[in-house]
Formats: sequence, structure tokens, C-alpha cells
Amino acid sequence: MFGFNGKIADVSKNVLEMLDDGVIIFDKHFNVVFFNEKAEKIFGWKANEIMGESLKIFIPERFHMQHDVFVDEFSKEHASSKKMGERTRKIYARHMEGYEFPTNITIMKSDAVGVYFIAIIRDNDISTRDEKELLRIAATDPLTGVLNKNEFLSVAEKECSRSKRYTRPFSVAILKLDNYTKINDSYSYSAGDRALQSITNICCNTLRNVDIFGRWSDCEFAILLPETKVDGASIISRRLVEIVSDAPFEWENNDINITISIGVAGYDDRKTLLEEAMRHATIAMDAAYDRGGNSVETYQQ
Repeated sequence: MFGFNGKIADVSKNVLEMLDDGVIIFDKHFNVVFFNEKAEKIFGWKANEIMGESLKIFIPERFHMQHDVFVDEFSKEHASSKKMGERTRKIYARHMEGYEFPTNITIMKSDAVGVYFIAIIRDNDISTRDEKELLRIAATDPLTGVLNKNEFLSVAEKECSRSKRYTRPFSVAILKLDNYTKINDSYSYSAGDRALQSITNICCNTLRNVDIFGRWSDCEFAILLPETKVDGASIISRRLVEIVSDAPFEWENNDINITISIGVAGYDDRKTLLEEAMRHATIAMDAAYDRGGNSVETYQQ
């Protein structure tokens, strides 16, 4: 078993099968090579059904991006870089039948007989505090720490309802990093990530407390400005454009200049759906970007 022969392999397998916790072992490509009886009870699959499957089958799709970041960081660590207890996380897992459930998971890496990753799953209750933390993680973009797209849309829908109830306006905006591809190609993808983090910091420090800010796609962000007409949203957006262009970030002793394009659209519940408002803002953003970037465009009907 994993480099052992004869009785040692049999004993090792027997110990893993007797544990009260679920145990899953993955090869270096994160495909299943061992799945004990407790894991079968927790996840619903039989061992012979799950062999060779990817780790992602156990993770709800909405968590894949966050999980990819975590797995990438962990796989690069040395097997002895952290104590086992420091690798315990609270996550939502996916059952064979498709539903999600909260659980505790401890992960380890072994390079004694080739590279293997071991996940120990504890099927116990999660506290209310842990539930809140899991919900917060699910709503957050792992790179920038702001709302992810799904959570942004959820908040925006609530604002739509409030706007309709009180007949108050609001505006939306889509922001794009103009030179994202160039930064990735000239420096590295890590530099591109740092550029997105720089924009995030500027926006969070410049936008009002009532404004909602989230990551929309790879190099795009979304802004929702409550009780703000298009003219006011354009003024705020132009300020963001100016601040970003005047604030290069440092990367490996280089000052890298960045610029952004922003498209702004107003929301009118009598004429426009939220989906249309976001699409209108994207059209305006594309127009600003096509003009050379570093500017704001307002959607015109």
C-alpha cells in the first residue's frame, strides 16, 4: 500500500478502516486512491465507485475557486511545514446525492513514498459561530476579500426590492483593470493578482460605506451605489479612475502603473431589470475600454 509491501500494508489499511473518522487519500494529481468505510458513510459513495475521481467531486461547485487557491498553496508546502492541528478547516462538503453539509477536515501531505495528500473528515456538529464563518467564506472572493459575484447579486436583488418599495434610485457600475493581461505577461500572474488587490484597497477606501463592492470576473469588479442617480455615480467613478491612475503598486522593485475603465448605468424599476442594468454598465465599460481606457462611460438609452 503506497510503497509498503506485505503485512505492513495490510496493517496500515486495517488501521485506516477502523478509524471513526473518514479518511481519503489522494495522489499527487488529487485523484482518490483510498476511501475508508467511514468516508463511504459520510459521502455516500462506495470505495469502488470513487477510485480515481478528482478531489473536486467532494466540494460544492460554488466553492471550487476558493478551494483551488487553498489546494495550490498547500501542495507547494513541505510536508513538515505545519503541525497537523494547524491544517484543520471547517468546510461545506458535497454528498453523493448532491446536497451540502458542514464538516471539519484535517489535511496532511506525505512525501515518504511519493507524494500523497490525506484528508481526515470528522462528521460532527458545527457550532452556530462556525456556521456564520462558513457562510462568510462562501460569500467572499478569496483573492481580494470582497463579495464574490453570487453574493454581490444577492445583495443587489435586495437593494432592487428596497428601491421599488420606496421609489428610490440607485446606480450600478462595472470596473475593469485595463492592463491586466499586459501585467500578467510582462511580470507574472502573481503581479496581476497584486494589481487586483491594489484596486480593491483603493475602492474600499474611496467608496462610501453604503456602497456595495464585489468581484465580477477575472479583472472586473461591480459596484452598487444606493440612492444615487447616474450623474452622482459618474462623479464617484471618475474619482476612482483618477486615484487608481495616480497610485502605482510596487512589485519586485518595480513601480507598475495601472488604469481602469468604468461603465455606469442607472436602475429604474419601472423600466429596467437588474440584469439589464448590469448588462448596460458592461456595455458602457466596454466602450470606455475601447477608447483607450482610464475613463468613465455612462450608458445611454
